[in-house]
Amino acid sequence: MQQARQWNVTALFDSRKDAEDAVERLIAARIPKDRIRLVPGNEIDPKDDPDVWNEEVPTPQQRMGILESLRGLFFPDDERFTYGEHLRRGSCMVSVQVTDAEHDRALDILDDEGTVDMDTREDRWRAGGWAGPVVPLTAANEDASVWRRDPKRSRPRVRSYVGGAPR
Repeated sequence: MQQARQWNVTALFDSRKDAEDAVERLIAARIPKDRIRLVPGNEIDPKDDPDVWNEEVPTPQQRMGILESLRGLFFPDDERFTYGEHLRRGSCMVSVQVTDAEHDRALDILDDEGTVDMDTREDRWRAGGWAGPVVPLTAANEDASVWRRDPKRSRPRVRSYVGGAPR
């Protein structure tokens, strides 16, 4: 008998309220709270401060504090760095561990109003001079010790990772 896979479905939001609303919808869908994680960013609203997207490179202390908030989320290193940059610039992250049966519902809930298109935003940052890592998805997925992004089950605004011990 094949054991069910475990998934980590992750999205970023520009506002904490949108992220909290997504968490509430996940809970209403009967996904246990202990499998849902909200990681607030720097609590900067880009609508109030449009220059936040053009900030200078963070100090090592800033970077380590943000990356520390991602501890326990086993993304490939390049993606952890990129999520950290989104958080540093004020986005909030919602990440939820789900089973195969819960996966599509969680994806639908997180792919809603207020969710950030990470690739588009990162492209805009690069055009403005940001030099975050660029690692091909296939290379990032070669490390079996981390969750691997599944491009077939991801969407432009929500990333879906498979891995971890089966439930």
